[in-house]
Amino acid sequence: MYSKNEIKFFLGSNTKRGFVSLFEQLRDPENGYRLYILKGGPGSGKSSLMRRVAKYMEGNGHYVEYIPCASDPESLDAILDYDGKTAMVDGTAPHTLDPKYPGAYDTIINLGDAWDQNVLFQNRQRIIELSDKISQYHSMATSSITAAAILLDCNRTMAKAYVNHSSVQKFEQNLAKELKDSASGQEHKRLLSAVSVGKTVFFDDTMMALCPKLYVISDNWGAASDLLLSNLRDLALTKNLDVITCYCSIHNLGKIDHLLFPSARIGVTTANSFHSTSCKTYISIDELMYPIETADLDIMTNYLSTAQHLIETASDHVASAKQLHDKLEAFYIEAMDFSKVDIIFNGIVNDMLHKE
Repeated sequence: MYSKNEIKFFLGSNTKRGFVSLFEQLRDPENGYRLYILKGGPGSGKSSLMRRVAKYMEGNGHYVEYIPCASDPESLDAILDYDGKTAMVDGTAPHTLDPKYPGAYDTIINLGDAWDQNVLFQNRQRIIELSDKISQYHSMATSSITAAAILLDCNRTMAKAYVNHSSVQKFEQNLAKELKDSASGQEHKRLLSAVSVGKTVFFDDTMMALCPKLYVISDNWGAASDLLLSNLRDLALTKNLDVITCYCSIHNLGKIDHLLFPSARIGVTTANSFHSTSCKTYISIDELMYPIETADLDIMTNYLSTAQHLIETASDHVASAKQLHDKLEAFYIEAMDFSKVDIIFNGIVNDMLHKE
């Protein structure tokens, strides 16, 4: 059995289209889930509150999924308590969420009630300057990611001519047999990687914890893996299988990088220049393409090298934004009365346990 503490996904990331959010995935009113939406500035304790709640519920035997912030993986953007049928999310920009069924399903928790407005007003000029500069760095990161995505898309288009379709189809058929006993369920959309603080962060521990049997597609060009994973996803949706579809953080919904079937304990993952698994027991699939002609390979290799440099540049911009964000948080921490957050915490965990 996997360690429940290892399960982490992203639900948003800077992509070629700017910040793309999958946080609507947290809403599940039909199945009785409750959604707490936290509001408040940076440093107001949203992440710390979620972590406290998560640890408390885990101490009561609950299975909690962690959703770190793509721009700061040490900070949390959301948690999902499956046993308590409750989700908690930072509902501020860039992943703004507001209630759809106020009070009946989703509840706003305003941590701004715990800060001294006068302290923030006195520092308003510096807060505005830092906030604007942080936005500029994230905008520059998006521009670098967009440029990289254009080159990677060119490579994927060129690589399509070399895909061995019969090998792809054979693997699909074999895996379909392995998934025959997979539990019924629904699709959950997630990200396992993100262009983050100075590097691309990849939660391969999550993947290995959920799916000890991994099929690894070594594919720097994206054509064979994209075709295979798209077809497997179609199969999973047709058969109503329980599946976690993990998109590429650069292309987001435009390309699938990983498919996880937790009930079958089987996963299919893409390994490339931006993320690779440290799994020691994987089964590699490396015969999905024909040899690429030298002239095309030279172009594609050059494009890939440039794209790697652009993604590194984007990561540096995110790191710069994080440094300024830490300075911004300091103003809000100074203004906070965290004893009021303790009262909020006690109310939430009592409510979560009481409703069971």
